[in-house]
Formats: sequence, structure tokens, C-alpha cells
Amino acid sequence: MTAMPRYRTDPSPRALAVRLRALRTAQVPVACGVYAGLSAPGKTSALHARITHAMASAFVVGASAGVPRFEQPPSAQLRLLTAASWGRLDGVGPDMTEFPVDLASELWWRVHERALGSLRTAERRVACDLLLRLGYPQRAASAIGLSVIDPRKHVFSPELAMEQLAVLRCHLPSSAVEAMALRGARSGLPSETRRDLALFVAFRSAARGADSTSLQAAAALATKASSELPQNGFAAALHRARLHRAIAAVPFVRHDIVETHRLLGRALESLTSALPGTAEMDRLAWADEAYALYSFLVQTHVTVGLGQRAVGYAGELAELSPGDHRTWALQGDALAASGQLEASLEAYGRGIALGGWGAARAAYLRGFVLERLGRVAEAAEDYVLSQRIDPTSSVVAGPVVPAGGGDRKPPAEPGGRGRGVGRRGAERVRAVQAR
Repeated sequence: MTAMPRYRTDPSPRALAVRLRALRTAQVPVACGVYAGLSAPGKTSALHARITHAMASAFVVGASAGVPRFEQPPSAQLRLLTAASWGRLDGVGPDMTEFPVDLASELWWRVHERALGSLRTAERRVACDLLLRLGYPQRAASAIGLSVIDPRKHVFSPELAMEQLAVLRCHLPSSAVEAMALRGARSGLPSETRRDLALFVAFRSAARGADSTSLQAAAALATKASSELPQNGFAAALHRARLHRAIAAVPFVRHDIVETHRLLGRALESLTSALPGTAEMDRLAWADEAYALYSFLVQTHVTVGLGQRAVGYAGELAELSPGDHRTWALQGDALAASGQLEASLEAYGRGIALGGWGAARAAYLRGFVLERLGRVAEAAEDYVLSQRIDPTSSVVAGPVVPAGGGDRKPPAEPGGRGRGVGRRGAERVRAVQAR
């Protein structure tokens, strides 16, 4: 038995600057260029990158009304990290007009010009989301007319509440933003807005892995608001899947695995009942929810010791988004948790091949598995690579996984919280080399 480590990165601005400098010389360029110039997505592009490009295309041709709200991409600094991985620190600035001309596509400049014009509500919503995805929070705030940020006085707009919330997340502490969202979920805002605000709090609270009054309140408010909305149609089925995915976190943090699986089963039923038509946005919306749900299923099954089932769900992620670092991180974790260590090496290797910042976690965990298999020299090489890409990381011991095949018993802490600080970066390399 051993413990797979939890790889963490310092979120501070100073650490970001260190990562950008490290990426510039790490020689691990990101394979996809959507977030550094809005180039057309390709086979190496993650689902969230394809969504970003589709949003930009719809925005510039006046089709914003048909763009749904998607999940947030995994990092607000994707443009910065992508450009730095290409050795182009001239692409990480805060001004869209100063982006390198040789990197920017025609779509990039059309988005820039369109965002400066007069926008209707649906266009402001899409412009805000798009500009945040591209790493321009000030431009995003301007697109929705958010000039004053005061958590004590802010009143959410019925039409743009979620966009305002997304901008506020860039400027305020998480606790203040979640408190504002919970107040909004209790207010007289429209049912759809209250539901989305409550779901935001539920997901954020669940990510911390502990039961709380905020999580319970958010789940109850989201359920109530959802009951006030239409229950038929494609969009309604997707929202039911999202609702059950959120409220499943309540029994999960209470270690009630039976109820967790029941609610996740209902989420899967809702997802499979949602039949997207031929419209690209509908297909992307379905895939977006499916990816989030299967990710949660992998994480919960790994945590409670059902590694083999987690591997099956991780296979669904590989079908949905093979160009996403998270896909191979979760698949590697699931394979390791089920005792398939050799197979996990291949999964982590796929993550490394995608380049960029995400390759740091994959390299570290591949090194960890290699070390466990006795391949010490190869492990040292991966630890060096991980440290070269991201010198700001720290590693915490995680859930116990078996040395051989088969599933394990549920751990004492289903939340998967670390139980001790492990070695990181150069310290780990020296320890391995000494052996």
C-alpha cells in the first residue's frame, strides 16, 4: 500500500510570475493555440478550448443569443501560460491591443473590435465570458459595465449576475464572493439566476471537501429554484444533471457513499436523456456537462476505493476531451488507484505530451510511480522536468492506493485531504538520486 501525492501549486501573483519565467525556458510548448491568438482548434485542443473558439466565432457574427453558459475553463491564466510556454512573454500583457501580431488570428482582432462596440445583453454576457477566458478581466468588467467593486453594496443584475460574479472572483477573496452569491440566491432575482448562484456556491464549497452550512444552504436553494423552472427539453435535462451533480456533494462530504451514488446516478440519467440536436452549441453544451460529471465520478470512485469503476469513467473523459491535461491526470490517478501502475505511466505521459503548465503535475506523478516501480533513474528525470516547468509546486500525501490489482477499502477521509507534507521538486530529486 502507498499514498498517491496531491500536487498543488501556489496561487499567488508572485508564484505566477515565477511559473511564467520557468515556462519560458522549460521547452514544453502547449500543443493548442486557442488561448494564444484564437487560432483554430485541432486534435490536440481540449474541449474547453473548442468551446472558447466557438464562443468567439458566434460573438463576432452576432449569434451570441444561442451561446449557453458553459463551465469555467480550468485556469484564468491560460493565455499567459500558453504564451510563456512558447517563449513569448510579449503575449502575457494586460492589454489586448498589444498582443503579438504574429500570434493573433483574424478572429482575435474581430473579437477585440466587436467588444468595443455597442452590445446587447446577450452579447455583453458572451463578451465577458470570452474575455475572461482569454485572460483580460478588466476588459471583461468593462463589457458588462462593472466599474465599482464593493462586496458590501453590490447588487446582482438579473441578466448578468453570473458574469458579474465571474469578474468579482478576479478581485475579491473567495469567501466574500461566495457570501455575495449566497445572498443573491436568497434574493428576489429570477429563478434561473438564483439557481445558478446557488450552484456556484455548492460547487465551490464541495471543492473544499468538508461539510458546511454554506454547502447545505446552497444545495437547498438550488433545488428550490430549479423546481420553479420548466422541466422539459434539452436545456432542462442538462440543468437537472448539473443540479444532481452539485447536491451529490452533500452526502459525499458526509461519507454517505450510497446516497452520493444515488444522486450521481440521477445526474447520469438526466444527462443521457438530454438529446442534443445538430446545433454545434448544443453538442458542446452536452459534452461540457458530461465532462464535468464524469470527472466528478472518477474523483469520487477513486476516493472511496472503487478504482476499477473510476477507470471506466476516465475512459469517457478520454473520448470527450483527449487534449485536456485533466483527462490524463484523472485517468492516471484512476489506473494507479486500481493497481495498474504501468498503465498509469502511459496516461501521465499523454499529459506530459500536451506541454505547458499541466505537464508539471503529470511529470511529477509519473516520476512517483516510476520510483515506486524501482525505476529510480527515470523517476529522477521526471522530477527534474516537473520542477523545471513549475518550481512553485508543493506535494501533499493523498489517499492510499493498492500495490497490486483490485479495488481497495474506502479511506478514513473520503474528502481526499492530505495527511502530511511530502518532498517537492529539487528535494525529491536529490532523495531519489541518493538512492
